[in-house]
Amino acid sequence: MSYLVLARKWRPQTFGDVIGQSHVTKTLQNALRNDCLAHALLFSGPRGVGKTSVARILAKAVNCESGPAPDPCNKCGVCREITAGSSIDVQEIDGASNRGIDEIRQLRENIQFLPTRCRHRIYIIDEVHMLTKEAFNALLKTLEEPPSHVYFIFATTEPEKIPATIHSRCQHYEFRRLGIAELADHLGKIVQAEGMGLQQDAALLLAREAEGSVRDSLSLLDQVAAYGATSLKEVCEVLGVVGTQVLKELAVAILENDVAKALRLIDDVYSFGGNIQKFTTDMVFFFRDLVVLRNLGPERAVTLMDWSREDVDEFSSVISKYTAHSLFQVLDALMKGQEAIYRSTTPKLSIEMLAIRLCSMKEVVGIDDLLGKIDKLLSSGRIGKENFFEEPPEEISAAPETDSVTRTPKECSPEIWTDFVNFVKEQHPVLGSLLACCEGTETESNGDRVQLKCRSGMQHDMLCEVDHQQRLRELTKKFFGRAIDVVTEEICVANNGDAGGTGKTYSLRDELIQSSLVQEAVKVFHARISDVRVFSNRGQK
Repeated sequence: MSYLVLARKWRPQTFGDVIGQSHVTKTLQNALRNDCLAHALLFSGPRGVGKTSVARILAKAVNCESGPAPDPCNKCGVCREITAGSSIDVQEIDGASNRGIDEIRQLRENIQFLPTRCRHRIYIIDEVHMLTKEAFNALLKTLEEPPSHVYFIFATTEPEKIPATIHSRCQHYEFRRLGIAELADHLGKIVQAEGMGLQQDAALLLAREAEGSVRDSLSLLDQVAAYGATSLKEVCEVLGVVGTQVLKELAVAILENDVAKALRLIDDVYSFGGNIQKFTTDMVFFFRDLVVLRNLGPERAVTLMDWSREDVDEFSSVISKYTAHSLFQVLDALMKGQEAIYRSTTPKLSIEMLAIRLCSMKEVVGIDDLLGKIDKLLSSGRIGKENFFEEPPEEISAAPETDSVTRTPKECSPEIWTDFVNFVKEQHPVLGSLLACCEGTETESNGDRVQLKCRSGMQHDMLCEVDHQQRLRELTKKFFGRAIDVVTEEICVANNGDAGGTGKTYSLRDELIQSSLVQEAVKVFHARISDVRVFSNRGQK
């Protein structure tokens, strides 16, 4: 067959054709221009980003009949031979299949001969990290003092596996992975030149799936072209990948705690034949983008995301009602679940369980927001700052001296009792809230005892606790000038609030929920009470 795949048809033939590696090509061109090219070069980087293509271009530039020049002419006999791979003086060696010491010894013997047609002999060893230790050792002396007519160009995807003794004898050039936008733009030019009519969003998907590899993106484009796909939906069908619309819908389902929708979307992906592990990875990166968007805002985040402006604006409004901490919590859980899904023998079940767990997550409040709400609660006057985070101090500040003289139990009018309750609230917020909920007060004739009427249940139990009784005596002494016993009479309260009614009495849960302290906290924190626990024998020794 005479068909030439796009990866070969569009292979760069000059330094200017190479995309995304200007830091390498500019340095090499300057070295050629100034006649200071190193005799041993190491090209490292991900697959399909141009390492061997640049090596071939460099071989042509060094040996071009009109050179050495910063760019080969691609017209002379030498350039055409190197392009066709038929030049005797430019040898491309696969390090994976020629990795032994015998092959390297043969190479050392051959480099002694002068080039037959070219100006220099070029040895390009691809995947050089696959050579054995003995083969590397055989190269050492040759790399240190090579013949003047020889250049070595090593290419590898794993430079860390190359011995330091070899690495130190080479100039190292690191090739970079291409960005999605840059790669999609390159694909767009090829699509236009080939007359394919592929839509822009489909080209973005190809660039994303290629993971920064030019060669991989062109291979995918070949596959899409053979099918005749032009739309994003058709491209997804051809490649068997999940489109961004599914990722968007699943993200919204997780944030809105919609378990049924999340499981349906996962089942659709599985039925479609999508790779669950790959789908999980896509979800991780999607929520990564959401976290970036929520933290930086649309204007700053758009440069760090491979999203269209329409998608950025759409999801900015969607995630505005969620805190950055909540989104990060989902992302963190996804990353931890990703590893388990990759190891699982039942990945569909694993991702379903992960989705249910994500949907059950509650909204997370950041520490700064929480402290702000606490400040608001403190400023409301219901709770004193000195009492909020710790137990009340043993030493209680006294009321003004004039009050201790004028206020006596015999004069415990409703106004004086209200003043006393407010005084207790300042010193002990919880105890003050309990007193404020009492129905009424009665003072005995000798003034040594105050009788309170309170609802049965938690309110009565807490007021009868030893610690609270002792604290009340201390507070009455400070306020009234003498210690007074505050005792409680337990009453039943019907649904309509009348004492002595025959209706349903308040439960301990009702008592706590209806306390002013709890109601104020619910209001400030925009919270809801999900559970109430009653601890018996509280405060007893």
